[in-house]
Amino acid sequence: MTKIELSKTGFQINNVNIEFPIDITVLKQALGDCRHIKKKYNHIYTWDNEGIVAFSKEGDKVESIGLELELREYDFCAKSIFTGEFNFEEQELFQYYENNKNLLVKLFKGDRSGAFILNGISVWFDKENGKITGVSISANEEKEKKITASLDPEFKFFEPLWQEWIAEINKIVSTNNDYYNLADGISLEDIQQHSVLEDDITIPPALVNFYKVQNVDYDAVTSTFQILINNCPYELIPFEDIAEEWNSIQDLQFDEDDLPEQEIDFEKINTSNYANPKWIPFATGRNGDYLLYDTDPASKGKFGQIIELQNESWSRDIVAESLEELIQNEISNLKAGKTEHFSFIIEKEN
Repeated sequence: MTKIELSKTGFQINNVNIEFPIDITVLKQALGDCRHIKKKYNHIYTWDNEGIVAFSKEGDKVESIGLELELREYDFCAKSIFTGEFNFEEQELFQYYENNKNLLVKLFKGDRSGAFILNGISVWFDKENGKITGVSISANEEKEKKITASLDPEFKFFEPLWQEWIAEINKIVSTNNDYYNLADGISLEDIQQHSVLEDDITIPPALVNFYKVQNVDYDAVTSTFQILINNCPYELIPFEDIAEEWNSIQDLQFDEDDLPEQEIDFEKINTSNYANPKWIPFATGRNGDYLLYDTDPASKGKFGQIIELQNESWSRDIVAESLEELIQNEISNLKAGKTEHFSFIIEKEN
């Protein structure tokens, strides 16, 4: 039976010391003979009885090892699943996983599974429908931790607002849920890289400071930090993706001759097309609908009012006079038990 051990002092397979990138002869010394398949872009080594595969770009050095927990039909997949022993920090790996999900680290955009990082090595969990189907072991490239930017004094109120919102959501959704996507607040580098949308259009200070407190991670399916408006859930957009969403809205602007008639409160809402370019999206319905921070209101409107833009109906309605009011309304709804927008996420609870 294969025995894998990863601790602060080292990485071993069947008592053979392993260091990435792994010389294939060392891996064969630890695991025995294997099948070898050369693909267009890499080499794959398979230990059928052990349920282990290894990947190498050039063929001599292995960059990652996979433990297969479900049988697959690809030609390089093992003919048996991994049934060996894997001790992580002197604990059985999957028991450690159950007890320490809060220590999982997201390795890439949209990563819902996460990995444990130890001694320069990542142990990443491949999950399908909430079930772990495989484990990938590779060297971990240390990323420099960004320092969260300091809040401007006039926006200090966002800190307790976020804390209250997080507290109410945590009563509904476990922080271990795959779709729990809270992230650290943005850094000065994030602000410099992502806050300018066009020469004269930038993300406004209030929205920037809101994201200084907390940001969210992208998820391809859904995410926990969302706001319910008129029974429609709007998911908070990661700060670094606001520019992309803003560009998507600009792509929908009409030629003047093709504009349909609009039923809008023009005394408060200033637009002559699909959307005013100075409306900044910060939450999305994933269907072309958005919540927008208005930096260019009409004469009776209010700077910072929140507009709900609906794609199909072309409706543009003010749903809050400020970002603070919008989030406070969502908190009040959660306290009142209005939580139906979390049904799918709760069903996927592990």
